[in-house]
Amino acid sequence: MKDDETGDEGLNLQEQHYIGRASRNALTDEELILRVQQGDNQSFDILVGRYKNRLYAYLFRLLGNESEAEEYAQEAFVRAYMHADKYKTIARFSTWLYTIATNLVRNKIRNVKRRPRTISMWTDERNSDDGRWIDIKDVGPSPEDAMDKKRLNEMIQSAIDRIPAKYRPSFVLREINGLSYEEIAASTGLKLGTVRSRINRGRMHFKKAVTPLLGSDSRFKEKN
Repeated sequence: MKDDETGDEGLNLQEQHYIGRASRNALTDEELILRVQQGDNQSFDILVGRYKNRLYAYLFRLLGNESEAEEYAQEAFVRAYMHADKYKTIARFSTWLYTIATNLVRNKIRNVKRRPRTISMWTDERNSDDGRWIDIKDVGPSPEDAMDKKRLNEMIQSAIDRIPAKYRPSFVLREINGLSYEEIAASTGLKLGTVRSRINRGRMHFKKAVTPLLGSDSRFKEKN
């Protein structure tokens, strides 16, 4: 007679759950979303764990508001879950998810004519070594270093806020999230040439906005 708390292999339910999650963690994003289409909700939980920070970072840099970024990230995940059956393997899951989030922001910008307020910027360390941002080494947990980093993040977010809404999504997807031009085109529905143009214009606006801000504090000036 089997113990009610064991399965066919003699493992208790907790061990079976652990093994099942471990096997899911080894799957690609695309394999996971296909399992979600088959009714596997735990696979979607893993996708949320993989993308919640990156999606929040993307939305925060676009909106400049913590609560709104969190709200839109949650809504994007809800929509991805509710419409999982619409996902097609011709696109990467990340591209599809950013498409959903970008459309949410686009609708907000279209319907609510206001600039996002400037507050501290969310930092995604995985993209800090791509050479596109001014590099400040974190040499220790001293309060002065923490304040310097916070100040720089605020300056960068302020500069991003000054990029016209038309160019901001493409700029952030490229410079912050590291998506390719092709992925950005798929996420935004723009032509490849338009994506390149908007990224370049976004870079010009960013440089124009950030240069005087950084120049106001000698500690943040680039060294030769």
